[in-house]
Amino acid sequence: MEAQRNDIDSEILGGNVLEIVDFDPARDFSAFEREYCDRQQPLYVSCRIPSEQIGHIHLLEEQGFRFVEYQVRVYCALNKTWDVSGYGYSYLPVEGGADLEAVLEIASSIFEHGRFARDPFFLKWEGRNICGERYRRYVLKSFEAADESVWKLVNQATGEIVGFATDRITGPESALLLLAGIKQQYNGAGLGAINDYFHWNELKRKGVKWLYGHASGDNYPILNLNVRGMGFRFVQCFVILRKIYS
Repeated sequence: MEAQRNDIDSEILGGNVLEIVDFDPARDFSAFEREYCDRQQPLYVSCRIPSEQIGHIHLLEEQGFRFVEYQVRVYCALNKTWDVSGYGYSYLPVEGGADLEAVLEIASSIFEHGRFARDPFFLKWEGRNICGERYRRYVLKSFEAADESVWKLVNQATGEIVGFATDRITGPESALLLLAGIKQQYNGAGLGAINDYFHWNELKRKGVKWLYGHASGDNYPILNLNVRGMGFRFVQCFVILRKIYS
């Protein structure tokens, strides 16, 4: 069991944000907590527990941790190519400049599900959109990382960037889906699925055969799209708990 610092979240909040990984119920948690508090003086600490491990969840609750999110891990076999010839869009890697700024603007304004959008702790930061700042930083991270990519969905008629996606190549035949979205004004127009079609065609072209991803359990539109429309399957579900220290 280890308490790892999340650099991006820590920089945004101005205090150490930690994540407990490899939770071990046999270890003296009070002693472990004193150790990471003395060493890192955290502001916010979270832990993700498989939802079937109810006893582990209760142990954390007894230590003052509270539920903030239910999360689903999904996977899909990438065994088909989607026909996108009838759509008037192009799908290209983001190379920087104005295109990157356009994608960052989308990422910072569209996400409304998950703990960073709904946890009352983050909503108390008056004048700041913590969720938006966070996703902006994660897109920048993907742009700079050698094993990650940032893609743009472009309207061919107008040149407008209407959507984006990021991913990480995790092996010779697998990829992790990170962030994706479209501009708010196009919600309900089917662009979310089109964005996915283009994205997965590009990954298949790279030789990817397996896609993995995570979604918040309250993001019903995405869960329905992925499972009913795109052939994803559930792999595992998690409960995320957190504790505030300041």
